[in-house]
Amino acid sequence: MGWNSIDGSICGALIDFYCNWEAIDDARRVYDRILDPSLKALNTLIGGLILMGWIEDAELIFGRLTETNPISYNLMIKGYAVRGRIEDSKRLFEAMPQRTIFSSNTMISVYSRNGEIDKALKLFEETKGERNSVTWNSMISGYIQNDQHEEALKLYVIMRSLSIDQTRSTFSALFHACSCLGSLRQGQLLHAHLIKTPFELNVYVGTSLVDMYSKCGSIIDAQASFSSISSPNVAAWTALIFGYAHYGLGSEAVLLFEHMLDQEVNPNAATFVGVLSACGHAGLVNEGMRFFHTMENCYGVTPTLEHYACVVDLLGRSGLLQEAEDLIKEMPIEADGVIWGALLSACWFWRDMEVGERVAEKVFSLDPVPISAYVIMSNMYAGLGRWEQKMELRKRLRGLEVKKDPGCSWIELNNRVHVFSVEDRTHPLVDVICATLEHLKANVNSFVNFDNVFIPIQETGNFSAICCD
Repeated sequence: MGWNSIDGSICGALIDFYCNWEAIDDARRVYDRILDPSLKALNTLIGGLILMGWIEDAELIFGRLTETNPISYNLMIKGYAVRGRIEDSKRLFEAMPQRTIFSSNTMISVYSRNGEIDKALKLFEETKGERNSVTWNSMISGYIQNDQHEEALKLYVIMRSLSIDQTRSTFSALFHACSCLGSLRQGQLLHAHLIKTPFELNVYVGTSLVDMYSKCGSIIDAQASFSSISSPNVAAWTALIFGYAHYGLGSEAVLLFEHMLDQEVNPNAATFVGVLSACGHAGLVNEGMRFFHTMENCYGVTPTLEHYACVVDLLGRSGLLQEAEDLIKEMPIEADGVIWGALLSACWFWRDMEVGERVAEKVFSLDPVPISAYVIMSNMYAGLGRWEQKMELRKRLRGLEVKKDPGCSWIELNNRVHVFSVEDRTHPLVDVICATLEHLKANVNSFVNFDNVFIPIQETGNFSAICCD
């Protein structure tokens, strides 16, 4: 009995079976032996090829289709997008004879990832009346990917007012927005909403919650959120390890890492970045080096530039500058400016000019505009009284005709984040703020010390608290 005598539905089921088990070669053999495969079977094969990253093979089969449906187009549009072929995604979307909400959802994500947020918003507006939760999530994620975090939160408010169902992706994306804004208050409000949904114990959402609290200044809430996850995966453990690293709690990070291993959860590359960073901030050199040497031998994780940067920082912070320099020279991959820059910062801290000058030359050769390196070396020369070399570096720095970005600070008030930098007068209430500061400075100078007891001198006039919207 030949293949042509086998029912088409059976052949389609075989293709589907092989694709589900990622046996794409077997699925291809079935496809090659039947004369008239069904469109459903072909779509299944196209999806399987895309899942394996074989976009060119999927493209060949799609080009041979005698008939198509929206599923065929949606698969290829998404496949092109995953492979970074954005223009092909756009071309196919424009050529679709019949667009569906699924293809629109995909294109909103494609436009957003390509930085075309205006096109994404335009398409989002065009889907009014047929939107689903994925449409809203795609637009929210699009805003976040384009650093428009407040717009994402505003869209969520509209989503709730229209009683659109939230999903785990909704909360995960929004917790990330709060992390980027540093807005603990907004994160807490979203957490209150989350508690009323079925996703409170979801590991995917819980990991985002741990990350948000860690980055917004509440490690205690991060710990509580982690504890509420019934079966934390490696991402959840890693999120809390990063939280401990951020707060300089190296010993806690190491204990958590070892507890994770006791639970038979294998660490990944990100986990090792977190625990190495934690060891660096806490000066745990022996522990950090032990983890670094076991990551590949015991867990099959090959060290990347990011891991080497953490180890160089670990050694540098502990004053082991020569050991750090030797490690860089022995690396199996070429060190980048970040790694050399970490060692240069350590040289500045420990006032080691001999190693510092060698490292600075490396940084200068890798970075065409090494502003930070010039500033560090200039400060090192000044600290050692070598004013001639300092002036020479300053002269070279001025010749680059670049400016260092000013530092900034921010404060959250009434659910808004206000950002301030040196000599910045763009805030709408800048005059009131400056007047308030002058008033505070005057009051500070009005305290008189009588036997170590401070008594404020009463002044006439009233002072009103300023509340910025």
